[in-house]
Amino acid sequence: MTHNKTLLLLAAVMFACPLVFAQPADNKYLTSEDVIELELRHDLQQKNRLTGKFATVEDSYRSALLERFLAYTKVDSQSQLDENMAFPMNDNLRRTAALLYQEIQLFAKPAGWKTYMSENQYIYIHIPSNIKKKVPVLGFSAHYDTTPDIPGSGIKARVIKNYDGGDVVINQEKNIVINPQNEPYLGKMIGQTIVVSDGNTMLSADDKAGVAAVVTTLQTLAENPNIKHGPIQVVITPNEDIGMAGEGLDMDLYYPEIPFDFDAGVNGEVIVANFSAYGALVKIHGVHGHQSYAATNGYRNATIAAAAIIQDMTPLEDLPNYSTGEDGYIEPHHTTYDAQNNVVTVDFRLRFFDPKQGEDWFKRLDKAVADAAQKYDVKIEKQVTKQYTNVADGMHPAAQQLVGKALQAAGVQPKFLKERAGTGPAMFAKRDICLGAPCLPTGQNNPHSFKEWLSEKDLFVAYKAALNLVKFVQDVPSVPQRAQKTQQRAEAAKAKLLNALKKDQKVQGIIKGK
Repeated sequence: MTHNKTLLLLAAVMFACPLVFAQPADNKYLTSEDVIELELRHDLQQKNRLTGKFATVEDSYRSALLERFLAYTKVDSQSQLDENMAFPMNDNLRRTAALLYQEIQLFAKPAGWKTYMSENQYIYIHIPSNIKKKVPVLGFSAHYDTTPDIPGSGIKARVIKNYDGGDVVINQEKNIVINPQNEPYLGKMIGQTIVVSDGNTMLSADDKAGVAAVVTTLQTLAENPNIKHGPIQVVITPNEDIGMAGEGLDMDLYYPEIPFDFDAGVNGEVIVANFSAYGALVKIHGVHGHQSYAATNGYRNATIAAAAIIQDMTPLEDLPNYSTGEDGYIEPHHTTYDAQNNVVTVDFRLRFFDPKQGEDWFKRLDKAVADAAQKYDVKIEKQVTKQYTNVADGMHPAAQQLVGKALQAAGVQPKFLKERAGTGPAMFAKRDICLGAPCLPTGQNNPHSFKEWLSEKDLFVAYKAALNLVKFVQDVPSVPQRAQKTQQRAEAAKAKLLNALKKDQKVQGIIKGK
């Protein structure tokens, strides 16, 4: 058999039968002890489910869900901006991804699912449909990195069962205390389980709670093949907390028709819209010379032109101080002065829900720059960059109703919110508007703070809602244009993964008859 025929055979096997694209077993960020610990935890959880008595399948995974979250908090995974790297990555993130990927293999591989971890440490899982009916491709996403804005190394999570409604002393020495007076939702947790840190670090529920909910959902589907589902795509990303979750996303490997993200708060609060965010970098180039002879020597002041642009761009009512609800804002976030080159740089931030407001502000910026350049006789450069996009602009038309139904079936009433910030799906939507997705609550409270705490009840609701989405999406008709784009991406993914297969040393050995 020729090499080409062998490759064609491999390709046929690859796409006729489920195949796992596992990473090399000798991943340097994964030790043999790590693998053993993951396997032991997995086996113990299975034993507990098989020997315990549970009212529902979901109930049988509840303890595993919390255990998984607690295990994730023990792994340092802070993202970090690095101007010298196009896509910042550090060893802690690589190790987190390796552990997570290995854990997923424990149930994905026996189920025959396709999985892939990219060079940028994105984890992709493709689950084939087990029903005859053609239904939309469902998508789940979450992020495993945590914020660099607060200490996050050596997290010591503390579980408080049967909360009594009183003060929760997170750290006595630092006087870090939460109670229903300063945390009203905490008052609804009486008799429930909550989780806090020791007050020296964050808890990292943002977004390890979301990852735990998604991974436990996948485990449930893998270990219970009687649960009917359509095709599902999953991505778990790094770098969301530095605003770059979309930068390394491979849209051939994650492009579902109806995506959902798991990275919001509590009590049925679903983010269905967010600011569209732009940065505008304006550089004003002055001309050196002695100011006393500026009338004849060509000296031009860059600072006064910068001040004029700021004045024209930011009337009082458009500043953040006066922006609430669905109002947008413009802020000259910071300015810098390069004295050697006589250059002033103004970094504007523009945030808005209404695209028309954004268009008006871009026109205002063009006019302010042109007017200052003419009036002060200076050269001005302007660069506008999209930072993230309002997910509502491209969300699937059935997404909001679907997530509302899923949460109601999980026991909570949905509350649809517009977030005055960005979300992971907003970073995806920057790349393609159809990836805009609702953000489901996962039980995280006070993220990015020493007072962060997790509601185990809400975490369980997120998990149940995910399984409900798997069920309810089967009744949603496909939107032809979206379905076509998803199919085109899937075909591109097949070609991409086949190319990776061709380069695999083991496959090369088979081809050469070794």
